[in-house]
Amino acid sequence: MLDPDSIWLGGIILESGLIKSEADTEKIRVKCPNCTSKKVIKRGRSEGKFRTRQRYECKECGKRFADISFKYMKHTPQVIFNALNFYNLGHNLEETSKEVNKKFKVKTSKSTIHCWIHEFGDFCPIRSFRKEFSRDNDVLFTKRFEHENLDYLFMYHKFKLDSFVKDKFSDLANYIIRFEKGCPDVFFEVGKRCSSPIFGVSVEAREEKNLACKMAGFASSAAISNHDRHKLVERFMIINDKATIACELPVWYWDKKADLGITGHIDMIQVRNNLVYLVDYKPNATQDKKAASQLYFYASALSYRAKLPFDKIRCAWFDEESYFEYAPANASQDPSFG
Repeated sequence: MLDPDSIWLGGIILESGLIKSEADTEKIRVKCPNCTSKKVIKRGRSEGKFRTRQRYECKECGKRFADISFKYMKHTPQVIFNALNFYNLGHNLEETSKEVNKKFKVKTSKSTIHCWIHEFGDFCPIRSFRKEFSRDNDVLFTKRFEHENLDYLFMYHKFKLDSFVKDKFSDLANYIIRFEKGCPDVFFEVGKRCSSPIFGVSVEAREEKNLACKMAGFASSAAISNHDRHKLVERFMIINDKATIACELPVWYWDKKADLGITGHIDMIQVRNNLVYLVDYKPNATQDKKAASQLYFYASALSYRAKLPFDKIRCAWFDEESYFEYAPANASQDPSFG
């Protein structure tokens, strides 16, 4: 199993060539997970049954850590990504092995799948609850919506909704379940998308690096193109994360300040610490200037639709390296926006 202290967010990217001296450290494009320094040198390799991992040492703080990228894996990131997803939807080792072998034309065994489950277990917190729905092959509900010529795959996790949401936030649970029957598309034909906010908000966002960043880094490694990253991050988190209960949740409402209808799809809904989190995956999250305002409109819409107290909502956006969070109840309008 991975040592949590050895994890670098987003994986490790290596350039070709060997390091021959301390002066050559800049040839390795690796950041120290402890102090983010790039002054890193190689410190041997650790041998495993299915992979060999490069080990490093930071010349700034002395931290030693290992490569968790897929560089030395026999199988592609796409195979491992799909194997973890399939297994954590309740399938057993044999079923998972057969599924990925058929889908990707590869040869994996039950022992290979078992090793991956332990190797990448830190990215799959749902495993602590998995036995409770291991015989249910219909864990994830999915429905596709097309709004404003864009395709959205709405998903919710039935087990997590029943176990963690219905008792604490029954109106939210009912709001999510209602989309099994469809969505009132007329609002999305005449509304203004929350991704293009009409006014900005001033917030004090707390920045940190957490599990969401690590899971995004892992999921992004399986993307064939940058365009695929968003949907892979969403799918991986709703299946493998304990807190993520729904993805691409439609919301709409009339904003009195702007005198305009607002519509949108929330990337991810999480329930943790007795709060509801509206979470968006944003590549280059640090530079995104509209995320806070977009999420504020999402929060306003969901608060109205699901009868959620505003002080029970938190807004967050993240990428592989940074996670930002704020309470929309404390936000104020930003006159300099735009």
